[in-house]
Amino acid sequence: MALASLALTACHTKSFYENDGIPVEPEPEPEIVYEGEGNLEKANKDGDIAETNSTYTWKAEGNTITIDAFIDTGQYMHGDDEFAGGEYCIGWFTLPIAAMNEFLGLDVRSDLTAATFWGVNPDGSKVDSFSSYAPGMWVDAAGATSNWSAGSAFWQWYVWEGQGVTYDMSQSDYPGIIYLGCQPANAGAVAGKTVTSKAKLTANGTEYDWIVNFHYSETEKLVEGSGKLQAFVWDDDDNYHAEELLSSYSYTMAAESGLEITVEVNTEEWKNSGDWMIGWFDFPRDAFKEVVGFDPAELDESTFYALDDFGDPVEEMTSYKPGMWVDEKGLPAPGWSEGVAYWQWYIWGGKTDKNGKVIGYDYDYEKHPDIFVVGGNPNNNSKVTFDEPFTATAMMKSGDKEYPVSITYIFHEMILPETEGYPEGVADGVGTPYPYGGGADGDHTILWYFDEEGLTVDVDAYLPTIKENGDWIFTAATIPTEVMTAYLGIDDIEKLFDTSYFYPLNADGTPSGDWTTNAPGEWVDADGNATGWSTGHMYWWYQWGDHKYEDHFTEGLFLVGTNAGNVSAETVVSKAQLGDKLLTVKVTFHDAYPTAKSGKVGPHSYSWAITSDGVQVNAEISAAAMDDSWGWMGFPLNEVYVNQAFGIDVDALTEDYEAGFYPVANDGATKLEKWTSYIPGMWFGEDGNAGGYSFWQWYTTQEHEFPGFYNMFYVGKNPGNTYTPGTEVTSKAILGGKPFNFTMKVVE
Repeated sequence: MALASLALTACHTKSFYENDGIPVEPEPEPEIVYEGEGNLEKANKDGDIAETNSTYTWKAEGNTITIDAFIDTGQYMHGDDEFAGGEYCIGWFTLPIAAMNEFLGLDVRSDLTAATFWGVNPDGSKVDSFSSYAPGMWVDAAGATSNWSAGSAFWQWYVWEGQGVTYDMSQSDYPGIIYLGCQPANAGAVAGKTVTSKAKLTANGTEYDWIVNFHYSETEKLVEGSGKLQAFVWDDDDNYHAEELLSSYSYTMAAESGLEITVEVNTEEWKNSGDWMIGWFDFPRDAFKEVVGFDPAELDESTFYALDDFGDPVEEMTSYKPGMWVDEKGLPAPGWSEGVAYWQWYIWGGKTDKNGKVIGYDYDYEKHPDIFVVGGNPNNNSKVTFDEPFTATAMMKSGDKEYPVSITYIFHEMILPETEGYPEGVADGVGTPYPYGGGADGDHTILWYFDEEGLTVDVDAYLPTIKENGDWIFTAATIPTEVMTAYLGIDDIEKLFDTSYFYPLNADGTPSGDWTTNAPGEWVDADGNATGWSTGHMYWWYQWGDHKYEDHFTEGLFLVGTNAGNVSAETVVSKAQLGDKLLTVKVTFHDAYPTAKSGKVGPHSYSWAITSDGVQVNAEISAAAMDDSWGWMGFPLNEVYVNQAFGIDVDALTEDYEAGFYPVANDGATKLEKWTSYIPGMWFGEDGNAGGYSFWQWYTTQEHEFPGFYNMFYVGKNPGNTYTPGTEVTSKAILGGKPFNFTMKVVE
């Protein structure tokens, strides 16, 4: 990338000189033009940084800074083999801070502020505040300031982090980048168009124009979709309903490349169903017509046909038409007895085929007119190699245009659900010397953390739900095996199956004998002594590798359960020896939603209370444990409890900044312009007003950098600041008309 180039227009200085006695005007100094070009970068599917097809140029010249992004709209919207599609991020490039400082004659990180750098609308009117991470703007297709939902483009310049501004990525890792993006749902509307965002800035008394042009390329007409296959389940001899499967599908229909369908089969699930149909999905025939310009239902066997291994038309389709039985290589099979898989598209029902026979299907095509069905002969499964794809091919013709069709099958021995629904987020040493995690699980919350004493699992359980559902397992969270082994200093997680190393204790700390449930795991009575399921009030177990039970599959799952017939509103504690550490599992059963809680996370502690006056959250931060990270700790604050107490919907109010959930100044009343951290969340100063001192974030509507840590309340700081024991600061907000306050106190 060229950071700066010299446009030399002369080689003279400003002094006068004589030429044959005639004074000569000095020619101007050479003008320095700062510019650069290249490909935008972003994280690819492997998480590595790679170049996209989208390119950029930038130039700082005269009184104008211009950025042009030339966007491969198809790659951005739909992705490719390297990049996923449909993300907000188009890509980024570095706008060198040193070059900009030299061009403007100031330090862009400190001398530019919201007062000296501001957005403008197409009519030149000043925008009140940056609508993206500052300095940055969301704009609509016309270039007017917008929000994310209506936005056609946004830009952010990573120069103000730590000044009450945070970014999607750390400025320390990506100093000076220009981060470009779009609302992916709106990108199609601007394909082939240019969207321009404008701003102005002042430096040393000079006003500069800042122009960012997003040039979106035309994109091929395309329709795509993905999801889970469905199956018909018979309720009686005459009635059936559809149920979602773990087998999945995806398809892409493009005007040039044709129709591509991929099916991933959960073979175990299919075999257990006893049905020859693997599943089906709704195919959007209207969208298909919009892309290719014709209705495939109007084709016949001369214009829609399966292909053999030479790419020639088969004489006869061997499944319901259009459809085909194929072998384990994807080649045409003569019928069901030799075929391993088939496909059928329910679009010709009721038509007459070339033999004069009326085409019908297993299910009433009039009720299911567009579905695409896949299946197979379960007796021929042994011919299939698991995880190895094979493809059946066909052709559609309209006029002189051909449209290839491919159906790729990938049979897996088993497909596991994407998630068991339990919190999986881990803050691996963020804010404390030790990892922690947890979150909200419906009506329950679970927090786990390591400290110098051992591992603590702290659960708040809601009895009415437990008794209504009758579930023996009511919550769980993932404690990754690699986290467990690293903390304990052991090489192999199997060490936890050694009962000389990991064994249960009674309430008095004495060994209680063998594990009383799936090992390692323990049933205890109300007093915390070892017992069995029939008299037990609570149990837990930890699962990994081959030690997984009752159809659970998540590696490192720590489950907590109860005998609903025994338990009452009480606190039950179970303990176990974990090498030279202690495992403590504390479960508090509530007969009403909790309105107060206190606890600790490693060296720090917290509390929260919900009263008729509002919500008060407190954090006591250990000065001795502070490090140079940005975090202190996170802990669950279940929005279910707040919703129940006030009859509100926290998620809906979070999205309603005007009247729902918004920050206020330290007077408790003056509304601030915006959240200054992840929404809802604030960077606040030592006076409690918006600033860059410390921050809080409540992970209600978004996960941010801790995915799977649902309803986490996270607190942290600017590591460049000094925190003196005894310091106490309160940041204030309004939630549904009631005060929502966070107080941070620094202790020894």
